[in-house]
Amino acid sequence: MPYWEQQALSLECLPPVAEHIARPWDSADEYVLRQLDAQKPTLVINDRYGALVCSLARPVIWLESACARRATLANMERNHLQQPLRWVSHPQALVDVTAEDMPHQVILRIPKNLDQLRYWIEICRQHLPADTRYFLAGMAKHIPVSWLNWLEANSGEYRQYPIERKARLMEISQPQADKQLILWQGYRLDEPEQEVELKGLPGVFSRNSQDIGSRFLLEQHQALQLPLSGKVCDLGCGNGLLGIALAKRFADIDLTLADDSLLAVESAAANAERNGLQTTVVHSDLLEDVTGTFDFIVCNPPFHDGHKQMSDIAELMFEQSAARLQPQGELLVIANRHLPYRPVLKRFFRKADVIAENPKFMLYRCRRPL
Repeated sequence: MPYWEQQALSLECLPPVAEHIARPWDSADEYVLRQLDAQKPTLVINDRYGALVCSLARPVIWLESACARRATLANMERNHLQQPLRWVSHPQALVDVTAEDMPHQVILRIPKNLDQLRYWIEICRQHLPADTRYFLAGMAKHIPVSWLNWLEANSGEYRQYPIERKARLMEISQPQADKQLILWQGYRLDEPEQEVELKGLPGVFSRNSQDIGSRFLLEQHQALQLPLSGKVCDLGCGNGLLGIALAKRFADIDLTLADDSLLAVESAAANAERNGLQTTVVHSDLLEDVTGTFDFIVCNPPFHDGHKQMSDIAELMFEQSAARLQPQGELLVIANRHLPYRPVLKRFFRKADVIAENPKFMLYRCRRPL
């Protein structure tokens, strides 16, 4: 188990990752913790494995990832930590916090998407005290100069710390109201006869244009006249594209939409309502918080965890899908051609066939779960 000497913590990644590939903390975590008072109430945003939360005496935790929440709790238990925890799904939940417990400092781990960063800062600006200090940390290679320029131009005060051990740290205060931030962006499907309109919040995968992999799956599902009935789950649903489009084609299915991202879940729920569908929408680490079994599961699995290209999450999706399908159930997976998924799928299904492909994608139909 990796041991973080600076904080005297033993931490693990979730899903488990070999230590030579990734640790549950990095030099950006170490850097930011040296710059603030770890004893004061601190709002922590986007802490993937709970390393920052475990290092603070009075953390307030805003994690949109269900997996990150599980990792944080596991690492706290692993280190026998008992500090009081306050979980918020949105900073507006701080309205009932006493003045003594109100955070006046924020640690924000830089996300992959600038719109998501802007969204988090704007929400904090609206609900945190005006004198709040914001510490934004990440690895330098993942933070474009244009993002730094935006932060400087849109903050009352801006400080850029020297790069240390490839980590970058910025401190801002008095962020300005972000009048250019577009909260909802979306599109209509290429098949206008379905009358499907989809929108997404900042940070949701492919929120302003139809993902080409999902489009290929939908096209091939129709061209091959594949069956779909009973209980259906769109696993890793994002804005709900796959599940909602299929529910419009097959009106009698019982649809569940599930995603690790709270922003995705909120987007999918809004899209289901927007398109007149009755669905179950679950914020879940894979299928951990989803109940019941399914006749069909469809997924367009991610092959990144944050900035790391990894297949671990996809493999867990396949394993959990096999365990949750009825004996005659099917899993439909769309994946980039370069990803070696067929041998993995064969570990969980007796039949895992490529039923369609093009220069970029392969569509797998998996049956007879083991």
